[in-house]
Amino acid sequence: MTAGAESDCDVSVVMGVWRTPARYLRAAIQSVLDQSHRSLELIIIEDPSEERAADVIGKFNDPRIRHRLREARGGLASALREGVSLARAPLIARLDGDDICEPDRLAEQRKFLYENPGISVVGSGLSILDEEDRLIGRRIYPQTHDDIAATMRRYNCIAHPSVMFRKADVEVVGGYDASQHLEDYELWCRMIAGGYRFANLPAELVRYRFHLESLRSTKVHSVIRDTIAVKERYFRGKFTWGDRLRLLLERALLVLPPALVLWLFSKWQYRR
Repeated sequence: MTAGAESDCDVSVVMGVWRTPARYLRAAIQSVLDQSHRSLELIIIEDPSEERAADVIGKFNDPRIRHRLREARGGLASALREGVSLARAPLIARLDGDDICEPDRLAEQRKFLYENPGISVVGSGLSILDEEDRLIGRRIYPQTHDDIAATMRRYNCIAHPSVMFRKADVEVVGGYDASQHLEDYELWCRMIAGGYRFANLPAELVRYRFHLESLRSTKVHSVIRDTIAVKERYFRGKFTWGDRLRLLLERALLVLPPALVLWLFSKWQYRR
């Protein structure tokens, strides 16, 4: 682990990296270092691959970056567990290695959490980029806790790369489950079931890179099954008729070809 991050930082940005193209990673890191809120550290947990993050990180020469290269691949959930445990700040923000923060993202979310001590997790809207940095859509999510909790019974309405959360609250519920492929959705549902409160800011504070061909079509059915399992674990007995209809539609997707499911997802997920 490279050393030197500010000991008095009040926001830790945690990034899991595996096979991230250098130009995407460079832009993601720069967007964190350029934040208007300066009291931060950036923790990069890297699973080993042919795309070495150190080759990019070494060119920044910024003591706020902390980089750990793991000996073997453990997956994103495991990397995030490690990153959260290493974080020095009481507030943790997430970012993926191919996404970009808007300059005031951390300042706005930090201010919101300090002004709303009853909120544990705050996300934001997204602007969607393609592989060539072209804007191809936007995603706006429910903003109040009640609306978020109701929507979670249908789909994940807290964008993982956009969140800032209180480290203590996430650790109390056990943090990211390293056995989960849906590490964020499972964590949010577990927290909601435990009484923790959520919010989304309406602003699009993160530029999220969507590349359809990077999605694993061979795993799409297992993702759907895992999504259904998470819903039934945390919300059984609370489903409305609309929630049950959504579950029925998801089960219907299991009989469709994976490529068609991914195409439908891309058309539904983001608005232009």
